[in-house]
Amino acid sequence: MRELAGRLSALDPTASETLKVITYFDALVDGRVGAEGMLRGAAALSGAPVGHLVAGAACGRRFAPDGAGLPDGAPDGWAALSFGEGSTVWLEREGDAHANDAMVLERLAISLSIRSQRLDTAAPARRAVEVLIAGDATDDERDEAMQRLALPAHTPIRAVATPDTARLAHAAVGATRLAPAPAGAVVATRFGVVRAVLWADRVGDIPGRAGIGIPAVAPGQIRDSWRAALIALRLTDAETPVVRAEDLGPLLALAEHEDQRPEPHPDVDAVARALRAHWTTSLLHRLAAGESNRALAAEAGIHHSTMGTRVRELEPILGFDPTLPVGRTRLDVALMLYRLAHTRFDTGG
Repeated sequence: MRELAGRLSALDPTASETLKVITYFDALVDGRVGAEGMLRGAAALSGAPVGHLVAGAACGRRFAPDGAGLPDGAPDGWAALSFGEGSTVWLEREGDAHANDAMVLERLAISLSIRSQRLDTAAPARRAVEVLIAGDATDDERDEAMQRLALPAHTPIRAVATPDTARLAHAAVGATRLAPAPAGAVVATRFGVVRAVLWADRVGDIPGRAGIGIPAVAPGQIRDSWRAALIALRLTDAETPVVRAEDLGPLLALAEHEDQRPEPHPDVDAVARALRAHWTTSLLHRLAAGESNRALAAEAGIHHSTMGTRVRELEPILGFDPTLPVGRTRLDVALMLYRLAHTRFDTGG
């Protein structure tokens, strides 16, 4: 690294300084410097105050370039970089940013992450959860993961999917004692970043949205429970924040089949057309439930005769009559498939 930096210094001083930043933080990591030392080092290197806000804290620690501690603060308005599960580092540069400010923040975040992982006693449990929900794990790897998590061998296990910001509560045991928190891990899916949690026996309190998978009685079935939990999570909304996969009945198999389609079902496109033509998902759900034109009109804020016209105009848009029993059922299923096709958790879900 030193030889490469020397060769580059004559050609590109900025690149040389960038390599020096990398070398600097590599040395801090190799020396097992603590978080406070890394922050002081970043402030000294950049010549500007540096701060670090850990997940869940209202204010973060700040240090001046001379190493002195500063009053706690927040990254508001400063160049900042988020990392891990809700942590942030920032650099309080007055005036124009220096060429390597972004690199200092990046390497500081990486260094703090490495240090956190070294101290993180929960990391093996998270890796065990990832193994159990993975599709390519071997039987031996699953058995080892079960032992790591101390999951009971003859008790059904349920995977629970929540947005990655959710934190599940402990389950009560007896009058005052709490059971250990469930094992979990944040994982990337094609629907966004979500949190996977494994529950033995009954599922405890769940704040906010969650999808509860089918029970798994063997380690190899936990993957199926997780897939079902993801489907259930994608079917949650403000009115139904928690969905249990087993309550879906045959609709769960339909949803799993639709997930394998290269293109959405034509009825999904039909719902999209309806949503572009005066309708909302709430109105379509109420129409599928068989509510009267007057009730639909009251929600939409229009006259019931106008709503009657819109309902008649909906048939050619959908390609079927939503006022017939079979049409209402088809519309209800189409709305479910539409939600499956469009729910994402990287932009709020």
